[in-house]
Amino acid sequence: MRTGLLRLSVPLFALALLLTSVQMAGGQRAASAQEPYTGYLMAHFTGEHPDGEQLHLSHSDDGLHWTDLNGGQPVLRSTVGTRGVRDPALVRSPEGDRYWIVATDLHIGSGTSWDDAMNRGSTSLVVWESKDLVTWSEPRLLDVAGAIADAGNAWAPEAIFDPDTGDFLVYWATNSTVDEVRKHRIWYARTRDFVTASEPRVYIDRPGDQGIIDTQIIEVPDGTGGWRYYRASGDGQLTVEAADSLLGTWTRLGDLSHLGLTGSDVEGPMWAKFNDRNEWALWLDQYATGRGYLPLVSPDLGDTHNFQRTDGHDLGDTRKRHGSILNLTSAEEQRLLRR
Repeated sequence: MRTGLLRLSVPLFALALLLTSVQMAGGQRAASAQEPYTGYLMAHFTGEHPDGEQLHLSHSDDGLHWTDLNGGQPVLRSTVGTRGVRDPALVRSPEGDRYWIVATDLHIGSGTSWDDAMNRGSTSLVVWESKDLVTWSEPRLLDVAGAIADAGNAWAPEAIFDPDTGDFLVYWATNSTVDEVRKHRIWYARTRDFVTASEPRVYIDRPGDQGIIDTQIIEVPDGTGGWRYYRASGDGQLTVEAADSLLGTWTRLGDLSHLGLTGSDVEGPMWAKFNDRNEWALWLDQYATGRGYLPLVSPDLGDTHNFQRTDGHDLGDTRKRHGSILNLTSAEEQRLLRR
């Protein structure tokens, strides 16, 4: 999510690991603990042009080469709020029988200025719900930031299932004044149904006047890299942190400046686990050049110097902007590709 002001899957190597139903980015779990992941689904928007700020979907067999679904046209359109959506997140229930898309309620292409969007924008998220990833509900609004004093927006939402509490942790960026400092912070609330949510609380607050947007968390198999959760955030750099619980103490692991990538170059971090190997991708939206997503790959998330660029990728016919990736079982993949 660019403000103009803030510079910002289970592998097949062991049945025992499959039985843990390991959670990936966006709160996803396998539809069945015995079902391996075979494909990937990306939700994204494509830009501020007509139809760009709507819900687009793309499919991949290998996690690096993508094909636009629906001929590159929007799969879902928002008819609520601003009637535009950006930064969509795909979420799967722990039972694998329900899915949600949560997205920023924002339509810059309609003529809204970034100043209005940041300071007088929507405090709600746009939500769609499905039982099969194919047939979706009508969109609805979930007001997550309306209770925050002086809230100017609710941007770049994500959600991850918290097995410790049995509900979803929803988190997003809001521009508001706390302790006389107005800036973007990451806030969170809890929900079980994406219809109602608990009172919002500050989740991430960088020191001083440094804002933060575009955080995404991934859960990895126990012991991989030494931590259970990793998050990447746009906070002037592209910062990677780790923790053993969602609301625990997060440790800064580093940033991506050694690759020449800072918050002035990239935003919208998007995690994905490769289905067939013990390796992860961190996709970054190259907003500064308008080139769309760039993948970095790493076999171990415990050290940011493990991330390397890869040339072997293809984003398909449309530009992919800030979104999320859901690892798909064979049954899910077949349903999607039959649509």
